[in-house]
Amino acid sequence: MEIKIATMEDVPELLELQRKAFGPQCRDLGFDDALPMTETLEQACEEFKNCTTYKVESPEGRIVGSVRGTVTDGSLYMARLMVLPEFQGQGIGKFLFRELQKRHPHNRAWLCTCPQVPAPYNFYLREGFKTFKSEEVGHGLTWVYMEKVK
Repeated sequence: MEIKIATMEDVPELLELQRKAFGPQCRDLGFDDALPMTETLEQACEEFKNCTTYKVESPEGRIVGSVRGTVTDGSLYMARLMVLPEFQGQGIGKFLFRELQKRHPHNRAWLCTCPQVPAPYNFYLREGFKTFKSEEVGHGLTWVYMEKVK
């Protein structure tokens, strides 16, 4: 599996990946207006400038997984770990998640997630992340902030 740095030209495909990867959970939670579902191409392009985004492609060149991150003051913020549903369960997400941490020197890694979506939440727990803050976000959902300190 090869990881590459995504480019601005990849943003439309990354936005499509985002909707396919997060759509089922958002629909199941009744949260169709969540940012991953409503983000515009312009917003995605603007956000893309603020982080490093990695991708994994299929042999045909289709982006099947991605993660983004940025380091500020020794803290690595990790976001939008996503894999196309038909490619999930193959280790792509784990590979991207771990590679992001390896490639960006940091003292602390942190992320945000929703514990009402158990698969990613439990994955982050298995990867050694612990909740340090939580807040209600509406729709009966909780947003948790998780970290792993080196």
